[in-house]
Amino acid sequence: MKRQYFPGLDGMRAIAVIAIIIFHLNPKWLPGGFLGVDTFFIISGYLITTLLIKEYEANGSINLFHFWYKRVKRLLPPVLFMMFIVVQYIIFFDRELLYQVKKDMYAALVYVSNWWYIFDGLDYFQSLEPRPLKHLWSLAIEEQFYLFFPFILLMLFKFLKKKSNIFIVFFVISIISMGVMWAMYNPAISISRIYFGTDTRLQTLLLGAMLALIWPAYKLKQNAPMYAVRVIDVIGLVGAIFLIRSFFVYTDHSANVFQGGLYILGIFTLLFIMAIVHPQTLISKFFSLPLLTWIGRYSYSLYLWHYPIIVLMQSHFIQGQIPWYIHILSIVLTVVMAIISYQLIEQPFRKRGLKTFIDIKSVKQFTTLLISLYLLLVTPYLVATVKAAAPENTDKIVVTKTKSIAPAVKRIAPIQVDGKEGEVPTKTYPHAPLFIGDSVLVDINDYIKRVFPNATIDGEIGRSIYKAIPVADNYPEFNRKDGIVVLYLGTNGDFEDYHMETILKKFNKAQVFLVTARVPRDYEAHVNEEMYRSAKKYKNVHIIDWYKVSQGHPEYFAPDGIHLEYPGIKAMNKIVTDEIVKTVEK
Repeated sequence: MKRQYFPGLDGMRAIAVIAIIIFHLNPKWLPGGFLGVDTFFIISGYLITTLLIKEYEANGSINLFHFWYKRVKRLLPPVLFMMFIVVQYIIFFDRELLYQVKKDMYAALVYVSNWWYIFDGLDYFQSLEPRPLKHLWSLAIEEQFYLFFPFILLMLFKFLKKKSNIFIVFFVISIISMGVMWAMYNPAISISRIYFGTDTRLQTLLLGAMLALIWPAYKLKQNAPMYAVRVIDVIGLVGAIFLIRSFFVYTDHSANVFQGGLYILGIFTLLFIMAIVHPQTLISKFFSLPLLTWIGRYSYSLYLWHYPIIVLMQSHFIQGQIPWYIHILSIVLTVVMAIISYQLIEQPFRKRGLKTFIDIKSVKQFTTLLISLYLLLVTPYLVATVKAAAPENTDKIVVTKTKSIAPAVKRIAPIQVDGKEGEVPTKTYPHAPLFIGDSVLVDINDYIKRVFPNATIDGEIGRSIYKAIPVADNYPEFNRKDGIVVLYLGTNGDFEDYHMETILKKFNKAQVFLVTARVPRDYEAHVNEEMYRSAKKYKNVHIIDWYKVSQGHPEYFAPDGIHLEYPGIKAMNKIVTDEIVKTVEK
């Protein structure tokens, strides 16, 4: 029997989309949840290649236009439904986001979001800017794959004939894709290029295609020997455990993920799929349970809706201090909108195509028509007529260096001073410390100068410890017995002990102060642990425990949960000043 539907794959999709949703709710809960996207890539590569091979074997050719039309019917209506509703919400209720969202929408409409985000310099993991359409990068890669892959596969069948030869071609290209990602990975810079790139992501799509060549689900026997079935179960269980474990143990800072790790994870995912699609395995039966298959069937709509709902809801709260009921409400709204999308948009257009607009026989079909016409007619009009003001500050990087007098700093967001603008600390100190740090330091630059008018301040938005290490080489004059160095280095990514060792050695004669981080990211605890460890190890290293001082003070923070409002600036200034003065004037 040649099966057309594999319910176990829907169960597998359920696991992947749940992992992604949890990750986006709070990365600390499931730091490797973003790897669920690669699971989708592999499943897509496997299923699409299986369908194309089956068609070629039956007809001796592949109807490319029919394939592309089916993909458009399946994928485009739900994404337009989601995008147009999100854009209208932003126009009416959150208009300050419209300028950027319009650009993101245009890229999404032609399925080049991934390359647009590379060009725009967006960091998928570190960006603090609300971008409710950011998750569409993965759909762009899949659509690019669907556009070119069927034709390439057809040509390979025509010229290479044998599946084994095609397998070798896919294997070589997948290895090249993995190698490009590996070679381009650099922890000192943003991983946007390798994370969003179609070339670096091709590896997982081709892994799925390779499995389809050697393990076509529609040819698997219903009455295989039981010992063979149990072997497949064991193989599949190993793959499932490895995949699910990866969601918990890996993070976006795990170098091995981008240095061959995705490929290895992909191989284990293939083992999982081998067991999932076999009709006799226990794994296929387990992942065919009704709840899992239900979630899997709705996985596309769940994926489309979860991210804008989470981003737009959380944008009104301090990141890292989101109330529990907001998470619950986000999940509920995601499920509700996914059901509406699936029932009124995804399924009707998938089954009936353009007939959805002309052949109306039920209230449900009439509702689909009304919603579709409203969104298709009104949204373009609103986008064209509603002005979207550019943000006042679009600079990606701000660097300020000051000795006694510093230039004015362009802030990430205006500082709210509660009517006390111009308030200056009553006491200044003659010490001349060096401050090296990130955007938090940029935010408080002016206020530091009021306390330490002779300070040297070097702050850069987005600076990680990797970028700070070469910056430290510019200040050898501060590595002296009476030197004071303050480092703000925990906001923009994780690091290991040898990174901290490297920068501390550059100031091994000075008094060094490490400002602990409060950042709503999964690496927060680890970077702070590294700082505590260094302070215990070296007598000249001291802790300024911003994490502890800011605990339970949401009023200190801007909505991103990192940058500071005026109360936070005052608190930060006080603790920094107190610790420096206490240590230096002993």
